[in-house]
Formats: sequence, structure tokens, C-alpha cells
Amino acid sequence: MKKTSRKNSFKLSLNGMALVNSNHALMMNRGLSFESKDGVAGIYQEIVSSKSIPIMRLDNFRRAGEKARLAMLGSLLALADAGLSTGGSTAIIGWGGEESMTENRAYFTDYAVNGRFLGRSQLFIGTLPSTPLCEAAICLNLHGPVYYFHSDGSLNPVLAEAESLLSSQTAGQALLLGLSRGELLALLLEHSGDVNDFSQSMQTDDMSGIYHHLGEKFSATENLNKQSTISAGP
Repeated sequence: MKKTSRKNSFKLSLNGMALVNSNHALMMNRGLSFESKDGVAGIYQEIVSSKSIPIMRLDNFRRAGEKARLAMLGSLLALADAGLSTGGSTAIIGWGGEESMTENRAYFTDYAVNGRFLGRSQLFIGTLPSTPLCEAAICLNLHGPVYYFHSDGSLNPVLAEAESLLSSQTAGQALLLGLSRGELLALLLEHSGDVNDFSQSMQTDDMSGIYHHLGEKFSATENLNKQSTISAGP
């Protein structure tokens, strides 16, 4: 079993970050947020309609499962947040500890209900935790390694994995896709000569804490913008 690192600082720079769930999407550097009551597909349409970022056509989006849609959209927004439209030699590392337990349960339940020999084959694809990552790599034309890293949800072990990967020059950038409870965190990283403590800058090293911190940050910014608009008047 591979041992995980306990260190807090890494030779990595954070170039782009996005958070996506079924209700909203946030971009760190661009300070943009998108909302929809029609799920992830609705958010994608809101982004396309806004014309606020260069958008790639996500050919597989309609037929993809929910996790794959989140991975595609989060990857797209993280790249756009870094000013990129495609990642080239970018690795994708999935994490979060959730893996594909829900999909496995659905597949084997269907398999048993249908007499243990007529299980629907389309359900099998979702039982692989790497499927959403591969869907994102295909639609964004990324050419680095793609794999799932088992984590309990804390960020630092995954950062250590990304640092090791990028220092070996296996890929130019690493896109970390953390998925938990229907929310996806996408971080676009590259190797840096400087050492950064991400848990300090994000005020936490776990996924739920990052969501909470950034959600509050964006809410405060949006409320300030609304107040400024009201004060300015027509």
C-alpha cells in the first residue's frame, strides 16, 4: 500500500479552480458564478449563453452520467479559470474517497433483479471510478495520465501525489478532480519553484471545508456587488 504524505507545503502553483454542483458553479480567478434550477446541464447552458468564457463543445455531455457531467464541466471551468481552452499534456487525478459505490450498487442491484445474467451493460461503465475522469480527458483533449487516487477526502495527500507526478515531468499540469456528495472541486496545478501551503490559503485541507470557505467568499462578493448596484441606482 502506498503511504500518503503528512506534509502541508508543496512545490505547486494553483492556476485555476472551479467548484460545481447541481445548482451552481464558481470560478476562483475569474470571480464568476453560474446558477440554474435545471441541474448540471442547465448550468452548462447558462455558461454557453453568457459567452463570458471561451467554451468548448462537450460532445458527450448529453449521454454522460451525473459524475461525468460534473467532471467535464469542472475541468472546463478550471482550465478557463487559468485562461486556457485546452490542457494539452495535463494529467487528471480523481480523489475524494467516494469512488463509485453508488454506481456499483445500481449495477449489481439491476444484475440481481434481472436474473443475474441480463444486467444492463450500460450500467457497468459507471462502476469504474476512472470513468468520469476519462470522459473529461476525452472531451477536453487532454493527453496526460488519468487515474483515481484513493483518499479520505483530505487534500494534502492528493497534492503530494500531484507534486510527485509533476516533478517527474510525466505531465506539464495536473487537474485534480475531487468528488463528494454531488459536488466537484477542480484544481489545475503545475510544478513551482516556490513552496505553497494550500491548507493555509484555503483555510482547510478537506474538501467540505474548501467548499464552505469558498462558498462564503463568493456569497460575500456577490452581496457586495448587489449592494453597489443598488447604491449606484439607475
